[in-house]
Amino acid sequence: MKCEQHLNLAASIFSFIFILVLAARPVSAEPQTKIDFETQVLPTLQDRCFSCHSAPKAEPQSSRRQSAVGSQKPDGMDAPETSFRKPKAESRKPFKPKGGVQLDSMKGIEESLYGEVIIAGEPEDSLLYQRITLSEGETGIMPPPEAGDPLTKQETDLIRKWIEQGADYGAWTGNQSESKPLITDTHPHQPTVMPPITALAFSHDGKSVVACSQVGLDVYDWPTLNLQRTIAVQARNIHDLAFSPDGNQLAVGGGNPATTGTIEIFSWSQGESLRILSEHRDSVTAVVWRDASSLASASLDRDIILWDLRTGTPVQRLKGHSRGVSSLCFLDDKQTLVSTGVDQNVRVWDLTTGELIRSLNNHTLPAHDLALRPNDTGLPMIASVSDDRTVRLWQPTIGRMVKFARLKEAPLNVAWLNGGTRIIAACTDGAVRLVDPDSVEVTGEIHALKGWAYSLAVHPTDGSVVVGGPDAQVRRIVLK
Repeated sequence: MKCEQHLNLAASIFSFIFILVLAARPVSAEPQTKIDFETQVLPTLQDRCFSCHSAPKAEPQSSRRQSAVGSQKPDGMDAPETSFRKPKAESRKPFKPKGGVQLDSMKGIEESLYGEVIIAGEPEDSLLYQRITLSEGETGIMPPPEAGDPLTKQETDLIRKWIEQGADYGAWTGNQSESKPLITDTHPHQPTVMPPITALAFSHDGKSVVACSQVGLDVYDWPTLNLQRTIAVQARNIHDLAFSPDGNQLAVGGGNPATTGTIEIFSWSQGESLRILSEHRDSVTAVVWRDASSLASASLDRDIILWDLRTGTPVQRLKGHSRGVSSLCFLDDKQTLVSTGVDQNVRVWDLTTGELIRSLNNHTLPAHDLALRPNDTGLPMIASVSDDRTVRLWQPTIGRMVKFARLKEAPLNVAWLNGGTRIIAACTDGAVRLVDPDSVEVTGEIHALKGWAYSLAVHPTDGSVVVGGPDAQVRRIVLK
């Protein structure tokens, strides 16, 4: 009898638990509605983004405006003495996508200068989503204030959900006009629109300057800026270059977006490719030599790799950035590496252990470049520049931000003049600005280029500066 009662009790308890489990489950699970790009997301991009971020369009020659570069001589600078722009078809001037970001085709999105415009599954890391969700009035918000009101929350939420679901474009490939010639000219192999100069470096003897872009490496005589030679590079997109400490080799960083990152090592005298390093999973954005047999590279894949060039193998992989890394800088001890990137942080690494020892997060928008102050007898000092329009000065060994200067426009590249007495920054309005590191006052500026000034380098002895920009522009500036 007791056994039967126990069995009945157990059956009742089991039935009760089963009913509770069934009750806890939803009666019907609604399948997640998939966002259709062409009908739900594309109309917003067409209406609010394509006017500035589309493939180049030709404009008649008669509507060109002549550049007034060098017409002003602000305090601290003379006008540029020499300029060079690679020959191209001249009968029409193309309207180029703003900031080098093209949104009207899949190819344009994938090959954007930044490389992380849309990252499938990761809206918070996608530059498009970051910019459209900035607070109204913040620097860098898209669309910009002059282009109208910000996107609505419904629009940004829709774009976020689409990216979270994998950023599926469906059958859409977009505008293919970027692959078609805008005009017929006598140089059929010369692109009508030349890509921007993404990095510049002087040879150790100061007699040549090397400019890199998506068409390869161009070597110019200094100071005439006559084109001496062109060096073919394997990577489709090139972002950075650096000479070895002895000046005999040249490292070039680039790759194919979202596919692979490479560092190609060249013999400087012969222009011969010696080795290709390819462990990164996205474009390499920065290369810096540690010594004659090792260098560090940074990538949009968020990793930093230290390489042994004798074997061509990685010896350390540093992880810590939450988004793409844009710049690297060794301190003089060569045991401390400083990095920065899209996640806005300046990070300090101890290479003896491979550990991240400091994260400095004062920047409020993506950071682009770092530069170590030369001939510094005190604590090492580094300058960083960011989309938040600041040049910030750091003492990385003690984790301290010393001071900062706020500029009129966002700086993209930074360097110290010889002796470390002044900082020079290349900005998005085509100007270069001088900053006093002690007072952090802007002591001079000149509009050197038409369009963004992407890159600059300081001559090793004469103190003059070379600036690179869109349409393969290269300019020489002489400072007082």
